[in-house]
Amino acid sequence: MCLLGLAGGALLAMGDLSSGTLRAMGPGGMPRGMAWLIAVIGTGMVVTGIFRGGEPIPRIALRGPCIIMLALIVFALTIRPTPIGSFTTPGIGIVGAGPLAVLIAGFAERERDWLDLAILAAALTAFCILLFGYLLNLPMPAFPVSWLKYFPGWNQRQVMLLVSGVLLVVALALFLVRLRRGGNA
Repeated sequence: MCLLGLAGGALLAMGDLSSGTLRAMGPGGMPRGMAWLIAVIGTGMVVTGIFRGGEPIPRIALRGPCIIMLALIVFALTIRPTPIGSFTTPGIGIVGAGPLAVLIAGFAERERDWLDLAILAAALTAFCILLFGYLLNLPMPAFPVSWLKYFPGWNQRQVMLLVSGVLLVVALALFLVRLRRGGNA
């Protein structure tokens, strides 16, 4: 049924795009053909499901997906200042939004290990700062811009390297604490 809904939505979204001919395909030719193919496959699956017995669909746990969505929303609202009516969320950059999202996402699992989550949060945030902010040079706020006043004479890329280095050291220190406690790493 999902495939039929997907195909129907695609066909509606294409609207008046011309399909063209086989010799001169229009902009809607390939998408429309794929939508019809998905509809045929979906119809086949529905018919097969009606005539062939099977196990009932198990209950879906909503805790995990809802908490992961909450973590994504919190990340999006806190990475840069976001106005919501008369309130503006703080723009804490990825250095704050990343670990916050990882820690919130940790609640998706009933049993969680806070030390493992802290290691993941620090290492993943350092990796994201290095990859997106430093190597790919994307316009992503790595940290609050107000931090630059604490590093006179430094540019933003140098502070990014410092922040990611500190986060990697924190992740390594927490990992060593994990090993010392006898946890499996």
